[in-house]
Amino acid sequence: MATKKAIIDNELIREILAIRLDTLWKMLGQYDAGFLPDKNDEGATGKFDNKGAIFAPGGLVYQDVDENFIRYEPHGSISAVSFRKKIREAMRYDNASLLYPDGIANGINLDGGFFSKAARRIHTYKRAAYRRKMKIGNTAPIEISADDIIRSHCPTYMKPPYGARTRISSCLAAGLMHPPLFFAYNKTELNFSTKQSSIFIRDLDQAREQVVSSDGENLYPPHIVVCHDTRYKENNFTGLTRILGLGKFGEFATITFEAVTPLLLKEMKRRKVKLRPEEDAFAVFADLTILAILRIYSQTNPGRRSLKYSLYTISPREDLGLNVRKITAEAKKRYNIKKKKTRSSTH
Repeated sequence: MATKKAIIDNELIREILAIRLDTLWKMLGQYDAGFLPDKNDEGATGKFDNKGAIFAPGGLVYQDVDENFIRYEPHGSISAVSFRKKIREAMRYDNASLLYPDGIANGINLDGGFFSKAARRIHTYKRAAYRRKMKIGNTAPIEISADDIIRSHCPTYMKPPYGARTRISSCLAAGLMHPPLFFAYNKTELNFSTKQSSIFIRDLDQAREQVVSSDGENLYPPHIVVCHDTRYKENNFTGLTRILGLGKFGEFATITFEAVTPLLLKEMKRRKVKLRPEEDAFAVFADLTILAILRIYSQTNPGRRSLKYSLYTISPREDLGLNVRKITAEAKKRYNIKKKKTRSSTH
């Protein structure tokens, strides 16, 4: 199972959580006014993440929905600070942002049907190949559906029907889990020439590597990061953040901004996680203390969702190096959060 450090120790996650801390204050203001979006409604967003996002290693995608080759303006070697500025800018675009070691392609419209078929083929063929019984009839069906794949890469509180962002990201993750099969599918479906095969092999191998900045910082990991604009969970105050492609089938992670409640405290106690409000609070508002909760889910079988997971709190200063005071002050001003309604953050 992936570790906390492997998931959050990169500039992509740091910038996304900085942006979502800003969003958190907008949601807290709406909560205070009685206008917090329902847990299943869209709109749990702020100024910098109002369209949601998918960030994926660019090597997974050979062409867009219109069968055009992916093009972008290379930035070359880049510092961590400059990269984070580009990630914030990318959050303004619809569709997917594809990350490359030397650039970012923004607003790419992905072919959901292509990646759905790829994931279904890959996992169906894997199930068939490892079937012990040679007789096909009178046994469990071999075919694996897209909904089976998606269900196994979502927490149980995300219910079908699944949206386009959820479907595409869950199916695209098959490329990180099974690169040889993913390459074989692309080669057959797109009828690659020898040169095209060589290019895609290079890009696909590159997509599974950690990318580092010119100043030695981890820019982004070989994961798919999905910024949903729906809370999905009553106790979550921003859009759900989901991280896919961590390892084996069904392994994924979520990051939520949750208020400390008796239910959360019980869950933390069961997982042997100590509450540290002074170190871990992202925001304090009226009677609410908000923590960033990372859950890492174990592998499972297609169509199932294992209830086995690890839980961690994320410290804004120790884990992410965020200037919470600055982000909070700017967000309160931006969203007109009155000082008399709040208490100062501990950072």
